[in-house]
Amino acid sequence: MNGGSPDPFVGKVGETARRYRMDLSRPLVLVSGGPDSVALLRALLDLGEDPAVLHVDHGLRGEESRADARFVRGLCAELGVRCEVRRLQLRGGSGVEERARRERYRLAREVSAEIGMRTIVTGHTADDVAETVLLNVSRGAGLRGLGGIPPVAGRVVRPLIGCRRSEVLAYLERLGQPYRTDSTNLLPEYARNRVRLEVVPVLEELYPGAASNIARMAALVREDLEALEEIAGSLLEVRGEEVFLVREKIEGAHPALRRHAVRMAYDRLRPGSPPPEARMVEDVLGLLRLGGPTKTLNLPGDIVAASRPGGDVALYRRPVPDEREEALRPGVISFSGWTLEVREVSGFNLEDAARPEVAYLDASRGPYRLRMTREGDTMRPLGLGGRKKVMRAMMDRKMPRDRRRRTPVVVDERGEVAWILLGELGEEFKVGSGTSRALRLEVKGSPWR
Repeated sequence: MNGGSPDPFVGKVGETARRYRMDLSRPLVLVSGGPDSVALLRALLDLGEDPAVLHVDHGLRGEESRADARFVRGLCAELGVRCEVRRLQLRGGSGVEERARRERYRLAREVSAEIGMRTIVTGHTADDVAETVLLNVSRGAGLRGLGGIPPVAGRVVRPLIGCRRSEVLAYLERLGQPYRTDSTNLLPEYARNRVRLEVVPVLEELYPGAASNIARMAALVREDLEALEEIAGSLLEVRGEEVFLVREKIEGAHPALRRHAVRMAYDRLRPGSPPPEARMVEDVLGLLRLGGPTKTLNLPGDIVAASRPGGDVALYRRPVPDEREEALRPGVISFSGWTLEVREVSGFNLEDAARPEVAYLDASRGPYRLRMTREGDTMRPLGLGGRKKVMRAMMDRKMPRDRRRRTPVVVDERGEVAWILLGELGEEFKVGSGTSRALRLEVKGSPWR
């Protein structure tokens, strides 16, 4: 605070930032108008920092939301702080809190890049940590869930993580600083509200200081987690856009390490999302013991777990169906996670053409297009002497079932398949002695390489 000794709350915020090496030099502060975020903004200013503010209006509470935005604008004008307001149009219903959270952080990343801020700062407190831990325990989460909310997650930092909500309110009272109250925080249909309003008070009555104790426990768990993740991470491999649980590595591991490896794989694909429930973790591990055809499991957040030949399990983001068709022209083409280099050549290199990632096509049979494999696609594979379904050709090469529809093909104007990327070449499109111009295609990257 200006003049005299610094407020003890401000000192505690500064100590938390130093302890976790938070960069507060150019912070973008997410300010809802509620007590936690308002106290965070005032504390950063009292620490001599130069913050900017982002307020996100989620469009869920009508006039109340608009009044929050006006309050934050007015507060920033009074304090001389740059304020950015962004509006969303979210619909209520199941999962709205998670959707709002994802969109809020997306906007924060965009705005921080636009105005040159170094970190994104949120007002999560020790009470938020305790509530999160209790919710995660109820869902059957593992150590990551018990660790609650991390003080630092990439560019996101949380300097109030060591402060109780009661300390926040006392600080604002000393300042005479008003704030907004979100009426939805009192609605019982939200699980977090019920934990805050019903569960935590009972625990505090039974064990005074329960929320602080839970937050301290979460901090200790996070320290243990760092050591555990070094070990569990060795059981994983990243191949393209897929994260693999490697069977030969994981089979001899302790069951706790196996379970944690699954959660780590999921977190790499959905960073910051709630960890999968214990039952789902066991279901994923069950895929390691399967043989035969590919089996897939749908996990929350559009993540898919799939068994692979040899016993590995791949986790990946569910792809958005891609119905595009892209013309093949010389240059580098990016298409649904694939990268294809196209060059016009005059000769034909037999050794080069034998590589699975390379194909030579007769340019005179074009123009060619790139699209995803479709049910019913057929071709005349080179040297086979007859027609074959493209899906069957992939199956004969032991390509996992869930990858077949995610593999592009090159087609001519009629839709005839000339090449399955990383696979068969069409007989009528081969380069022969009479070919004057050829196209050399090379896969430079794929979702699983």
